[in-house]
Amino acid sequence: MCNDQALPVRDYDTYRRLLDRTRTRDLRYSAGVLAIGYCLGWPRPVANPPHRLDVHLRTPVLQVNSRHDPATGYNWALSVAAQLGRSGVLLTYGGAGHGSAGATPCMRAARDAYLIDLVVPQRGTVCPA
Repeated sequence: MCNDQALPVRDYDTYRRLLDRTRTRDLRYSAGVLAIGYCLGWPRPVANPPHRLDVHLRTPVLQVNSRHDPATGYNWALSVAAQLGRSGVLLTYGGAGHGSAGATPCMRAARDAYLIDLVVPQRGTVCPA
């Protein structure tokens, strides 16, 4: 993580303000915020920064994300889906949480159909919470 992301927090005071802000906005202490703490004082520049995806597949990748994921924000999922284009399909869980692939019968059915038979859900599919 520390070698892959140029994080906007460079010192403990800035990190402490970020933690205070998450508390005032009633947000959970997410894995992303925890990772920032691990990376404070990282001694090297980022060696493997994020880049645009260049993926071309016959069977689209099934991408799964919840609308309210505290660790991998939905805006990130939308960005990845846009970059994948026809080589990916985003399946959205309408609820909260990070491990949403098995969150509801709808999510499990779509996941299993893909993993067993490579059946891709329709683009824009949202499984309710």
